[in-house]
Amino acid sequence: MNWLEGKLKEMIEETINGWVEEFMNWILTLVNEMVFNLPENNFVNSVMTFFVWFAGIFAVVIALYKIIEYIINTQNGTQQYPLDEILLRVVKSAAGMLVLPWALKIIVLDIALPIANYFASAGTDFQGNGGYAVISAALAGSRIAVSGFGGIILTALLLFFTVVFVMFLYSVCVFYADYIVMQILVAPVSLSMIADDNNYFQVWWRGLLKIVVSLLMKLFLLTLIINILFSGGNIFLAIGAGALIIKSPVVLENMWYGGGGSRAMTRGAGALGSMGSRLLISRLMMK
Repeated sequence: MNWLEGKLKEMIEETINGWVEEFMNWILTLVNEMVFNLPENNFVNSVMTFFVWFAGIFAVVIALYKIIEYIINTQNGTQQYPLDEILLRVVKSAAGMLVLPWALKIIVLDIALPIANYFASAGTDFQGNGGYAVISAALAGSRIAVSGFGGIILTALLLFFTVVFVMFLYSVCVFYADYIVMQILVAPVSLSMIADDNNYFQVWWRGLLKIVVSLLMKLFLLTLIINILFSGGNIFLAIGAGALIIKSPVVLENMWYGGGGSRAMTRGAGALGSMGSRLLISRLMMK
């Protein structure tokens, strides 16, 4: 009988653990789909169209000004860069208006979303009988109507993690607004590539990396909290992860602006674009 009771209990625990893992994986996958359901707005689309139209006209004006300036400076012997540099900037600006919106969606939907789904899958693979233990503890707590000091701690933890989840939703809302702003700024950033000094592509690129990495980090921390609670991990680590959801990690505030990694990636992207633009210009001149 003891063997039969042990096997029955083991089967119940495995079944409940499987249900809990599937349910939590479904919840996190649903959260990822909600987070990466990028917003659409007719007013934003109209503003983007206006900026593209305005930037296109302004690009033609700047290009003509640069060509006239090149002719005058060449006659005076003060021209500092060749004509193909001006044409290269114009081509890069036009390519930016076409490529940057596509690159923005590729980074968010085809790179960030699969990473978030991996967090959901790996984070809900609970070790041991975590799901069963959590449900058992919850049922026991409801039966004895937890009170006193233990009840105060439990209530405080529930309130804290509720605030954490609300702040996570708030950060998602901020991400949506940042994403819209990044879309709108594509045309002005592309136009700035023609200028001599005020090229804002690096600022735009670092901003994109920052908002995407920050969102992925918050999704990771949310999954970490769930994993700890259902696998019997260190509750202090769960509290710390929740605190970092409320207040972003310090390293994320500076890594894309103070570190060399983002500048290297930006220089690599710029070098690749310049190489393609020069190749295109050379082929057009040969024809």
